[in-house]
Amino acid sequence: MKKVFIPVIIGLILFFTLGPSPQAPTLDRGVTWKNIPDSLPALSKYLQNKEASFPQIKPNNEAKIVWADSLNPQKTKWVFMYVHGFSASQMEGNPVHRQIAKTFGANLLLTRVAGHGFATSDSVLQHVTADDYYESVENQLALAKKMGENVIVLATSFGGALSLSLASRHPEIKALLLYSPCIAIADPAAVLMDNPWGLQLARKVVGGDHRDIPAQNSAHNQYWNLHYRLEGAVELQNFLTNQMTDEVFEQVKCPVFMGYYYKDDAHQDPVVSVKAMRHMFPYLGTSPTQKKEMAFPLAENHVITSDILAKRTDLPLKASIQFLKEIVHLP
Repeated sequence: MKKVFIPVIIGLILFFTLGPSPQAPTLDRGVTWKNIPDSLPALSKYLQNKEASFPQIKPNNEAKIVWADSLNPQKTKWVFMYVHGFSASQMEGNPVHRQIAKTFGANLLLTRVAGHGFATSDSVLQHVTADDYYESVENQLALAKKMGENVIVLATSFGGALSLSLASRHPEIKALLLYSPCIAIADPAAVLMDNPWGLQLARKVVGGDHRDIPAQNSAHNQYWNLHYRLEGAVELQNFLTNQMTDEVFEQVKCPVFMGYYYKDDAHQDPVVSVKAMRHMFPYLGTSPTQKKEMAFPLAENHVITSDILAKRTDLPLKASIQFLKEIVHLP
């Protein structure tokens, strides 16, 4: 009996470990956008043409440049680059990102992460990979550098994870401002998604190939993808598993601001893990005097920077401006 039982156990173990799972991201593609122009008018046109190649992008979900002087675009000393979160768009950071850029007279790049911003369909986020997600921010950082002298990255949720990885590879980034960064998903079972058979398990849990999120208002539906394939979430988790590590955090040396929704254990960010954020923060290679962590108990939402979903976006805006003036020494 034992001789029969042992091979069965071994077979089951092999069946599990050799099951389908995503390939770990290599993040080695670098900048794949070629011939990014130096001329600022040409730069705007370049980005518009890139986005125009995706006709399925919803209105105002595209990547775009907001010049400090729209009538006479010029390079500015400081450039802000905003990276949105999973299933979101640049409006996830509005009005905070625009008000920050306006305060400092800076050009602003509103990015679009690969696979995002598309009109509702059954294939949204089906074929995008963790490498695709990261490649899109590498490309847009290269574009942001053409817009001025010094780049500061603002990021929400999964955009925060992408931006931490980006900053670990690009010490020239002058600062990171992270809003509800997705170091880990709040649901602890999410870590199973990029394990062998993880996608199949996720399909069983949700009862199909898609995740559907109820719209909180019409703008939520317009600027977020609320119906998407589970493959996109698996690749999100794949990125988190392989990049949200202490070793990556230690390579981030620039000033870092981190804000998130937390009132108490019963009233906190329901989407991403506050505990994981707080674990990450001490591991940053940033000097203790160059980083600031702050909870915003009045936000009452995972998203703390958008008037579409959050309350009191004026509070993270005020804290961000103060950090940039006092720690990063913006005038």
